[in-house]
Amino acid sequence: MVEREKKTHHDPLPWITEGILDPEYKEYLLLAWLQKLKAEFRQSRLYPALADLIRKHKELDQLKTELRAGKERGEAVGLDLRRLRVLRQAAGSHEGLDGYLDNLIQRALPHLTLAIEEGKTLYDLIENQLEFTPVGIQPLRMDEGYLILTVGKSNRRSMRAYRFQKSRVLKGKDAFLQLQLRCIEERDTSKFEPAESMKWALIAKYKDLPQPATFHAHADWAVPLQHTLLPITRRRLLQELTCA
Repeated sequence: MVEREKKTHHDPLPWITEGILDPEYKEYLLLAWLQKLKAEFRQSRLYPALADLIRKHKELDQLKTELRAGKERGEAVGLDLRRLRVLRQAAGSHEGLDGYLDNLIQRALPHLTLAIEEGKTLYDLIENQLEFTPVGIQPLRMDEGYLILTVGKSNRRSMRAYRFQKSRVLKGKDAFLQLQLRCIEERDTSKFEPAESMKWALIAKYKDLPQPATFHAHADWAVPLQHTLLPITRRRLLQELTCA
């Protein structure tokens, strides 16, 4: 038996219990899925592929911990996929479920680890090429401001200006930083137009933010914006704002 709630946008690991419960067959399905994600990496498209990999690895690792910690409570008879919990009873009707899950996890985790390392290598390569600097004097209040993103090595570059807003979100007892980005300008520029001039042009145009925190990110070579460059830049900006 498998306990399920109504299907949401994220149903953890349904492939474990769907169809034939055979570890070798499930490994084949996983490898097919990984091939699609690696094809994304070959096109320098990191997201959402890398995030999906990390999430699935964490879920399997959590299931592995739950599986090993609970064996003394009896044999596994099912899974609660929403909570990633193994359901047990003293006299189980699914005598082979523990062995199936152990075998599947041992097969799957190494593949996921290697794929994550490949994605992180690409991430580090792009992040190391990214120039990220504050523009001008930063205000004491860093909750709102501009991110100026330029791409291109030659005289002609593409420029996108984003307005960012940082807020704190409570989830239970934990607090998380949330960063919203909204593109407000997109145009061509040149390497001879300094980021300081772009900042003052934004201040003159959007007068409701007279002293904005402003950061400039630049990449010499173009990679997919929405799937790679912007997520990496966004994370770098969040790190800067967290330390401020």
